[in-house]
Amino acid sequence: MVTLATQSGQRSYLGMIGIALKMLMGDPVKYFGLVFGIGFSTLLMSQQASIFVGLLTWGANPVLDVRQAQIWVMDPRVKQPDQGQPISDQSLYRVRSVDGVAWAVPYARSAATVKTMQGNIAAVTLVGVDNQSMVGLPEENLANSMAAIRGRNAAILDGNTTHLIWADGRDPIGEAVEINDNRVVVTGLTSSLTNFSGLPTLYMKYSDAIAITPPERNKLSFVLVEAKPGIEPEALAKRITEVTGLKALTRQQFAAAGTQFIIENTGIPISFGAAIGLGILVAVVITALTLAMFVAENLKNFGALKAIGVTNRQILVMVLSQALLVGFIGYGIGIGGTAAFLYFGQADPSLRGFKALGEIVGGSALLVMVIVLGSAYVSVRKVLKLDPAIVFRG
Repeated sequence: MVTLATQSGQRSYLGMIGIALKMLMGDPVKYFGLVFGIGFSTLLMSQQASIFVGLLTWGANPVLDVRQAQIWVMDPRVKQPDQGQPISDQSLYRVRSVDGVAWAVPYARSAATVKTMQGNIAAVTLVGVDNQSMVGLPEENLANSMAAIRGRNAAILDGNTTHLIWADGRDPIGEAVEINDNRVVVTGLTSSLTNFSGLPTLYMKYSDAIAITPPERNKLSFVLVEAKPGIEPEALAKRITEVTGLKALTRQQFAAAGTQFIIENTGIPISFGAAIGLGILVAVVITALTLAMFVAENLKNFGALKAIGVTNRQILVMVLSQALLVGFIGYGIGIGGTAAFLYFGQADPSLRGFKALGEIVGGSALLVMVIVLGSAYVSVRKVLKLDPAIVFRG
């Protein structure tokens, strides 16, 4: 008998949910309005959050691109990768002498201007990598890049940004450019992560890179370090700082510093925070108002259901099922639109590498569900207090 009662109760709830969905779809204007509002809000929140996170990673990308080095050593005043403050060449040998260092190589990173044979002028980020190990080159097509850069004044270029130097879309391999009155030949292409400056990245051997830059006493930007087996990079970084007086950070720490620099010194967090907040506000307002109007217009129907014995719990399940349906469909449309935007946006170099992270997808889903269920509960309270006799009035 208990089993029969349970099955009867389940059928009763399923029947109420079926009636609730028929009521919802019986008003197509409000139904599609709810779906569109939630879909648009989800798109706005998840798209802006994805772009925000993508922009933040630009500050870390110059470090993340160098996968071979565990530790970066720099001038104590440096706060982020593109803020190169040259240090003495002797710093390289001082770092190498620290106990626990497996190897240490020079790395130069500076801004430069290139002039093409066609008369174009473009700003680039000039990177000088160690002559022997080539530590500092992007991992993609690494073997070919190492071979291409061996020649004197040879350079490889980030292939995703060639249009910023040659607007006519030509193949840059074999093209000669001028940097500080020095002839440099592009001998290969690679793919590096987008940096915050948005400039093309040109890679050369360290000796060639410092030879063509303006004469200065110091030209070494960073020292890249690998710890000996069994030694923690964090501990070695602290030891290098203590011994040399330079700032030494692990790869993860320096990447995080690049991201933190953008947060603290640009208006990006405020701009995107406002856009994300607007998406949440739109979702709350549209969902709450539309559900409230829908419930208000169906008060007599709910009153009739209560008059024939439908309980408040069943009424609550009905309204929540309506909210969950529009929330699920609207969220699916919005997150699908975000995924499509980011997928097709990869063709644009300014959006390359932006992704809808799992945290954003899950966070958006949780936020949408909280909004629709909260709005539904607020709207249904009037029904729960409703006198069934309303159906017999007027």
